[in-house]
Amino acid sequence: MFRKIKMLLGVSNALNKWLKADLLRLPAQDGQRVGMHAIESDEHVFCWQLHIIDNIYKSGYKTIIACEANSRFTLFIPVVAVLSLEELTKRLLKEWQYVVAETLQQLRAMPNSDIAMLLSDLSEVSVETNWVKNTDMSISGHISDAAIWVTQTIAEQGLEGLPTELAADLSIHLNTLMKRTKNQRQKFMPIVKMMDYCQGILKESQPLPTKPVLAPATNAVLESGAEISTLAGDNIVQLSDYRK
Repeated sequence: MFRKIKMLLGVSNALNKWLKADLLRLPAQDGQRVGMHAIESDEHVFCWQLHIIDNIYKSGYKTIIACEANSRFTLFIPVVAVLSLEELTKRLLKEWQYVVAETLQQLRAMPNSDIAMLLSDLSEVSVETNWVKNTDMSISGHISDAAIWVTQTIAEQGLEGLPTELAADLSIHLNTLMKRTKNQRQKFMPIVKMMDYCQGILKESQPLPTKPVLAPATNAVLESGAEISTLAGDNIVQLSDYRK
């Protein structure tokens, strides 16, 4: 039986305003600025940083950029109308799996049958989604770089909106580039680190401890329920609900 994981989604001030969500910030910790915590994915929590940009100055066409905390795996969600947190969660879960599969396929990293099996296995993972207003500055630089790719591509092609296929192509390109974080000397490829993470959460494991040891910022979030916004009703979702 596959495990359940928590998904922590940190949104920038700009995205929080656009969503009209009025999300609360992460709890303050010693030596850290309020709302600017470092987040880290582990076997219990899947962390993402999200931001929104105008495709063109003051355009109604916008793009939400989502970047996973450890792998810097990046994807783009084109939007026009405001989404609810539930709608954005569905889009993120669907696009994450889709971009992983398309990237693996383009790289010919594994047979299509194995990619299909991976998606099937991921669909069995239950995800509890938590929303907070937070900006991890170490991730913001990667999001800013991704934003430049969007605006320049749109300008070069004379577009306003970002077509779905073009959004996927940009994601695949960025996720197959070599990157480096401040804490790591060696470069890495986002899709490789994302695959390592996927394989980790799909392993059958021992029952989770009553109070798992987590990354400091993540642990503070999970222990302070009043500081977390969850989806209305039952916030345990199945990835299979959002697959095509």
